[in-house]
Amino acid sequence: MSSSSFVIGLTGPIGSGCTTLSQGLAQKGFRSVSVSDLIKQKFKEIHKKEPTLKGFGEDWRAELQDIGNRGRNGEFVVDRDPDKDYRHYWVDLALKEVTDERIVLDGIRNIGEVEWLRKKFTQFWLIAVYADYPTQWNRIKNLNLYPNEKVFERDNHRDSGEDEPFGQNVQRCVYESDYICRNDKHIEPERIREEALADKLMRDIPGMEGKKDFRGPYPAEVSMATAVSQSHASRCIRRKVGALIVDDNNIPLTVGFNDNPVGMESCFSLYNGQCYKNMVMEAKLEKMVPFYCPECGKRYEDIKPPWKCDGRKPDDSPCRCNFKLKFFPSRNIELCTAIHAEERAIRSLGQRRAEGCTIFVNTFPCLQCARHIKDVGITKVVYIEAYPIEESVDFLKQNGIVIEPFEGFKPRAFNQIFRQLE
Repeated sequence: MSSSSFVIGLTGPIGSGCTTLSQGLAQKGFRSVSVSDLIKQKFKEIHKKEPTLKGFGEDWRAELQDIGNRGRNGEFVVDRDPDKDYRHYWVDLALKEVTDERIVLDGIRNIGEVEWLRKKFTQFWLIAVYADYPTQWNRIKNLNLYPNEKVFERDNHRDSGEDEPFGQNVQRCVYESDYICRNDKHIEPERIREEALADKLMRDIPGMEGKKDFRGPYPAEVSMATAVSQSHASRCIRRKVGALIVDDNNIPLTVGFNDNPVGMESCFSLYNGQCYKNMVMEAKLEKMVPFYCPECGKRYEDIKPPWKCDGRKPDDSPCRCNFKLKFFPSRNIELCTAIHAEERAIRSLGQRRAEGCTIFVNTFPCLQCARHIKDVGITKVVYIEAYPIEESVDFLKQNGIVIEPFEGFKPRAFNQIFRQLE
């Protein structure tokens, strides 16, 4: 395998369609390689069972997630070096025998995998496949993969982001991606789904390959590049957000980024490198003991990171209850000391209204920002990273505000693709 091979990596939440896109690209001449297949093989070696609901029970995917984490933590490496980074274990193993010049790698779940691939290949492109939660569940629920939506939601939350450095963190991978491919529409007939999704991406692959006659940027790509450039001014420890408001002619009006109020130090300085809302949440958890896990009943006299239950259910399966999500489903967003990017952009309008305008933001607005968006007359929100607050989604929809996932080249790749003419 050459370092100059053209490699596409796919990341996205469960049910987003990464495997569908990978199979479609295989029809276009790419060698399709799956990280998930390797983890499933290890599952069968360990358990002598199939990684399915029927073969293992409702925790089959949770066990796959555990095995994936164990591999990225170096547990399957002979003579493991405790000081070495093994987060790339699965992607390295998946590509070890591959010699093709055009490769699509499905199943990227950890930012360490992305970092390794970017160092390994000069032509590596990380593609995030997007589908919203209702679309994900609608695709999954009839495949007999989960007994109910509650178990799917648990695994999907865990897949999105874990606290361990070697854990799943699809949300971070999406944030670091080069390109977003939307797959939130129902494509019929089923036999054309793979090809239809691949065809959409194939139109933009010439740009990734550096072809000089490639198209110019779409207005949404220009606007999102501007919004995200603002996020770099943020000093937030947890999430850097940028926003841009444009009128109906795509003329920029105002920008904003999330940060503590003017004159206030960053949380990093004020709280010894800690996020304030996260610090409060963890302090509350520590003060709750002794308590019983609400899912398996295990008693806790003390609690510490990674804030998850290590007890067993009545059927002796691992509990895996995430106490942060269980007790603080909003992740204490209401305690964030920062002025959010959307609010700062809206305040910068002064006395002007924004009737019919669009706001571009790299994360989905919270409920408070959604209210500001409605109040000022903005009629459309374009976002990259989904924000798991259902009330915000419902509020925007109920008030007739269009919600549109971003698609195209991310700001990370924008300047590389759309270079100034010489």
